[in-house]
Amino acid sequence: MSKVWRDEDMEGAVIGAMLLRGTDSDVMNVISSLPASAFAVWQYREIFEGICAQARSKGLIDPILLGEQLPEHIALIDASGRKPWAPGTLNSYVTQLKRFASIRDAQSALSEAMSMLNDAGNSDIGIAALEKVKSLVAGIQTDEHAVRPIPLDDLLPAVISRLEEKVQGAAEGRTVLSGIEALDNITGGFDQTDLVLVAARPSMGKTETMLDIIDKVSADGGGVLFFSMGMSDIQIAERHVSAAGGFSTSKLKSAESLGDEDWARISHGIARMTGRPIWIVDATDLNVEQIKQIAINHKQQHPETVLVGIDYLRLIKLNSSSRHDLAVGEVSKGLKSLAKTIRTPVVALSQLSRSVEQRPNKRPVNADLKDSGEIEADADIIMMLYRDEVYDPESPARGIAEINITKNRNGSLGTVYRRFHNGHFHDIDQAEAQSRCREQPQQKTNSNRRYSRGAA
Repeated sequence: MSKVWRDEDMEGAVIGAMLLRGTDSDVMNVISSLPASAFAVWQYREIFEGICAQARSKGLIDPILLGEQLPEHIALIDASGRKPWAPGTLNSYVTQLKRFASIRDAQSALSEAMSMLNDAGNSDIGIAALEKVKSLVAGIQTDEHAVRPIPLDDLLPAVISRLEEKVQGAAEGRTVLSGIEALDNITGGFDQTDLVLVAARPSMGKTETMLDIIDKVSADGGGVLFFSMGMSDIQIAERHVSAAGGFSTSKLKSAESLGDEDWARISHGIARMTGRPIWIVDATDLNVEQIKQIAINHKQQHPETVLVGIDYLRLIKLNSSSRHDLAVGEVSKGLKSLAKTIRTPVVALSQLSRSVEQRPNKRPVNADLKDSGEIEADADIIMMLYRDEVYDPESPARGIAEINITKNRNGSLGTVYRRFHNGHFHDIDQAEAQSRCREQPQQKTNSNRRYSRGAA
């Protein structure tokens, strides 16, 4: 009698590990590479298929919801989730399940081959049977790290699920809203795997835009991991406090001149920011692989994290010895890979080339992205910041910032306007702002640029 290549306890441990670990990077890799047929026990196979469907459609793995979906397996789901030792065995057990499945496939193919050969009426039929056997054996997957193509039919239920939840107003798990209403109306929010670029020339307000989004996301309870490679962590904290308190950050540099109202605003700002789920990585010389590892570990420890911010792209250390623009492209591809791995949108700041300064119309376009056209290709959303007053202090559009959406892979393009006051962004009437920005006089030359009146 041939050996039966299966292990029921191991299959249960893999299910238990996925239930206990949730949608971390290892589990998502299992979902993309492990076929349901690797489970010899049909009950575990159906549970695994339910886990995959839930992870793709909802971005989570919830044993309670899974039990409601598969009531006939609720006892097995509960028992599998009570294996505290299982999470640490996931990768090794998955490897073993793949091996068992490959051997079972080989047994089946060879058994079919022997039957076909035995039934062959002549040599032509026998040779044809042999060719079919060769094809069957060649199709057996033995690469333990192979990525498995997902049938479209497996994804269609997730499409319906996402649409239903959006109709019900429960799509927060799939998209992250920036909190800037006019921006969200155009983009629909950031998808779980989006790489979002915020680009501008110096002093336009890139960092402040990032902090504005972080403030709004965290105010709604969403966690944010922020890599601050240009400013210290205390400087970022000061900016958050000043924005929350409604005063200029410069006031914090002259404590001796603060009045009672200033102290009240500072107190209000600190109170507003206390308890926010914001984590800051204050480090320089990080390469993209280090950023990925930090973010993956953080997401595992703090699954409430819904956004990763990076300030800024050019400060990420390059590892490649290839051409500079290609090395920068490797960084943008690494950040896109990070978003897909942890299923969390990544918002990165980027500089623009000086060629912007040579044009009469200095509103940036995608071709102005510094260092690499590959950045444009990798990004899902590109937002270009522009403040006319940086070039013309007397512009009718002074005090107004434009967020020009120049790429939106899954939506439309457009312009969002923000009021810029005391170094911070605020809401503004969109129609009024658009009118003021369109009716401005011809822009002046580069010599009128005033960095001191800008924002990082």
